[in-house]
Amino acid sequence: MKTIMVFCCIGLMALSSHVSALTLVSEDKEISLTTAQLVEQANYTHEMYGPFRRQTTLFEGFILTDFLKQQLGVNATSVRFIAFDGYDLTLNNVDQRKLMLVVKENGEVLTVRNHGPLRLIETDLGGHDPKNISLFDDWVWMIKRIEVVDE
Repeated sequence: MKTIMVFCCIGLMALSSHVSALTLVSEDKEISLTTAQLVEQANYTHEMYGPFRRQTTLFEGFILTDFLKQQLGVNATSVRFIAFDGYDLTLNNVDQRKLMLVVKENGEVLTVRNHGPLRLIETDLGGHDPKNISLFDDWVWMIKRIEVVDE
């Protein structure tokens, strides 16, 4: 029984250390950031109605294009997002959209349990009815990897 518990604890520690990192990739650069680094560097806040929380929410994080420019030195137009649950989405024209990477929601650091450690949202609902959550299919939760596809 002790052996099983040890393996369980080691597995959970490995998972928690893995979960706390974001990998950023461009054509010639790959970097990893911990959740602590992301939270410390967050430089943008935006308050709006959060359609999945069904309440006004204060989001803290980064403007996507500014973040990619700062971290990777690229002007991204197409970006691929890969989540811990296997979800994989490539968005085009990110430089023309109001996209935000979120690390905190209402003052609380995002964890996998609350759809973190990093989330992508659109800060302009574009006239969408916020009560119809099926319209927000470009919102990505639990992001673990961001790849710049086209620079």
